[in-house]
Amino acid sequence: MASIVRIATWNANGLLNHKQELISFLNINKIDIILISETHFTDKTVLRIPNYTIYNTTHPDGTAHAGAAVIIKNSISHHELRSFQTEKIQAANVKVMAFPWSFTVSAIYSPPRHKISTDDYIQFFDTLGNKFICGGDWNAKHIHWGSRLVTTKGRNLLKAIMTNNYNYHSTREPTYWPTDLNKIPDLLDFYISHGIATNSVLIETNNDLSSDHVPVILNLSSRIINKELTPRLVSKQTDWVKFQQYIEEKIDLKHRIKQPEDLDRSVQYLVTLIQEAAWEATTKVTEPDHHTKNVPFYIKELIAEKRRARAKWQRSRNATDKLNYNRLTRRLRTVLLDCQNAKFNYYLKNLKQEDHTIWRATKGFKRPQVGIPPIRKTNGDWARSNKEKSNTFAEHLSKVFQPLESNIADETIEEYLDIPCQMSLPIKPISPAEIRSEIKKLNDNKAPGYDLITEQVLKMLPVKAIVLLATIYNRMLSMSYYPILWKYAQIIMIPKPGKAPENVTLYRPISLLPLLGKIFEKLLFKRLMNNTDISSQLPLHQFGFREGHSTTQQVHRIVNEISRSLEEKRYCTAVFLDVAQAFDKVWHTGLLHKLKRSLPSYYYLLLKSYLSDRFFTVKYNNEHSNYHPIKSGVPQGSVLGPLLYLIYTADIPEAASTVIATFADDTAILSTHDNAILASENLQTHLNLINEWLCKWRIKINQTKSVQVTFTTRFNVCPTVTLNGVPIPVTTETKYLGLHLDQRLTWKKHIQTKRQQLNLKFRQMYWLFGPQSKLSLSNKLLLYKTMLKPIWTYGVQLWGCAKPTRIKTIQQFQSKTLRAMVNAPWYVSNETLHQDLGILFVTNEIQRHAQNYHVRLQGHNNDLVHQLSAAHPPSRRLNRIWPHDLQAP
Repeated sequence: MASIVRIATWNANGLLNHKQELISFLNINKIDIILISETHFTDKTVLRIPNYTIYNTTHPDGTAHAGAAVIIKNSISHHELRSFQTEKIQAANVKVMAFPWSFTVSAIYSPPRHKISTDDYIQFFDTLGNKFICGGDWNAKHIHWGSRLVTTKGRNLLKAIMTNNYNYHSTREPTYWPTDLNKIPDLLDFYISHGIATNSVLIETNNDLSSDHVPVILNLSSRIINKELTPRLVSKQTDWVKFQQYIEEKIDLKHRIKQPEDLDRSVQYLVTLIQEAAWEATTKVTEPDHHTKNVPFYIKELIAEKRRARAKWQRSRNATDKLNYNRLTRRLRTVLLDCQNAKFNYYLKNLKQEDHTIWRATKGFKRPQVGIPPIRKTNGDWARSNKEKSNTFAEHLSKVFQPLESNIADETIEEYLDIPCQMSLPIKPISPAEIRSEIKKLNDNKAPGYDLITEQVLKMLPVKAIVLLATIYNRMLSMSYYPILWKYAQIIMIPKPGKAPENVTLYRPISLLPLLGKIFEKLLFKRLMNNTDISSQLPLHQFGFREGHSTTQQVHRIVNEISRSLEEKRYCTAVFLDVAQAFDKVWHTGLLHKLKRSLPSYYYLLLKSYLSDRFFTVKYNNEHSNYHPIKSGVPQGSVLGPLLYLIYTADIPEAASTVIATFADDTAILSTHDNAILASENLQTHLNLINEWLCKWRIKINQTKSVQVTFTTRFNVCPTVTLNGVPIPVTTETKYLGLHLDQRLTWKKHIQTKRQQLNLKFRQMYWLFGPQSKLSLSNKLLLYKTMLKPIWTYGVQLWGCAKPTRIKTIQQFQSKTLRAMVNAPWYVSNETLHQDLGILFVTNEIQRHAQNYHVRLQGHNNDLVHQLSAAHPPSRRLNRIWPHDLQAP
């Protein structure tokens, strides 16, 4: 806990222009929180300050003026509150955790042209709670806090202060120093507080920052609570020899496991032993002091010189002194920029693939870190604190993990589950060597479950621990029991891009399970696939989560069917179904019914235990919600979950007059006929069968998100079909498994979308690709091949059939990117550029991908995939390229 908190307020008059000097100011003056007025931000503005988090509010009109922001150290425990956003007042609010009372810090900006009544001020203060510190540019003058005159806004603000017994804290010196000598300096920036003892506050001025306002620093005597470090079992300081010795000395291999309770105790014993050994072998890590970051001495000297020059000008108001101050301000800005550029260029020059630094530099482009603002509770109130947010998310998910209601009687299913299981051969035992081999394959970068045991810890386990783990696994197989400790999931909520962040339904849950349980799942999965006939029970049209199958192959089937109908001048009407919460709503009773029919008794009973009595908690910023039961769905983040879903949906109805294509829960049904009405009738017949199946097994389709598309070169379209009596929306194009399909299969929409994605990604990475970047050419090429090129090469075996004029769009982007990498002059041809850099032209890349793709299709164990390699078009009527044609030079 910190005893003194340093809070600053400053009118930046456009914060982006002062980033470097602000960073120096924060480090030199050891500022914990700074309240910024006039940020001039918009919703698209991005600013990052190392070791600080920024919370801002913009002007309601969305343009780059006014606005306020709170910039707070990452190490301080805090959470964002709802901002106050009107034309009269913009304020960003943050709740700071302190002992014994928490308080709100608020950065305010009040534009000068608006009239604000006392009631307006009171309405704003009421949003801050009982204890707050609010600082910024109020544009309200009164002699009470040191202004040279009284304005109407100042009079109304003072009345609000007196009415509610608030306190004001100011320097009683001018904080606004206009550059126009005809204007008189005055005090506009100060603090207002409530519930904060005045004797715990000390105000000081500072001249380090360069705008027409000076920063004001408030020193608060308070015990701020720092954020807890993310709990970890190990660190770089872990002594792995000591870790192994501890386990070797303490472990007891003589465990008597006769009952499920004994198995639970053995799992608890092993997990606790591993945790104790890790803590014993790891030196405790303390929170680093980010203010110890060194600022070069010559910059400190220049800041001090500029500070003296500003003070001199403020005293004299002499034009010569003002010129000298401006000169030093420009010089400091240039020096700070040169220093930052030098550090940045050094950083780029030292990025390497070998030590993974180049991938860390691009990590933010793949997984942007988005904070979670206050969210709506079910009762309409706001969840503000981390604890409230985690519980609100958990309450929402507890409703999601409930089976759908059904009007169909389930007595037959229940009666079948009550029938005793037939005898079967026991499951093949698991050896320690198998466990060790599986552990070696683990990815070191995966997040652990609630027990904090990572892949790195498991890879360092001594032989005795592996032997005990094998004993536990084998008793699980023989007893058909899955330990309760490995059924607890820790869920992290990720906001969906571009969605309303206050809506809990627009977040994606990421489930983290204990690794020891997931290793067992992998070993059981291998036995399921090798020792049972489960693979043969899955339909051939199901390509999801199956070895040797891909999304491109499934879309290829659809493309061939559409292309054939276009060549034969027929109608191909297709429905693309969207399953609502597919993996979360799996009905456990129905799944057990299908498992019992499909698997030997030992596997069925073990999976029955695996699915029952599962619980979850939501984690947000080291705060955990209460535990809630999971009553439906396959376990998210598990190894067996996808397979269980495939088994559950394996009996989806098929029809002779239609083609069905499924990839996990993504389902497409196509009907082709010479007559548009008959094509829709055949499709409707199949949908009626599917609707009965959906009702029986409690699966829900989003009719509004499902679409119907008629693929044809004719001008007519097929009649609309319905599902459960609701018409399915009709469109002229759709996106299936990442590829856009339009009604004439021109690939126009797909290529346009990919070009837009490439342009956006290129702009984001221009600092790495551009001619001014000091990144080595080999690394630039590596980033292009791994981050930009995969965007357009996905599905190129299919969309490569587009017209050359459309493919040229991608070629233009590639040429543009390569020219930017090397800063190529105009007279260097694209052909020379591609040859020197070893990059194929897009048409050659399409041919290479097509050849490799069709080689993989040959000899495939799925007849539907194998047919793709042998598929030849009918007699050519259209001047159209088929995927099979792309192999030819």
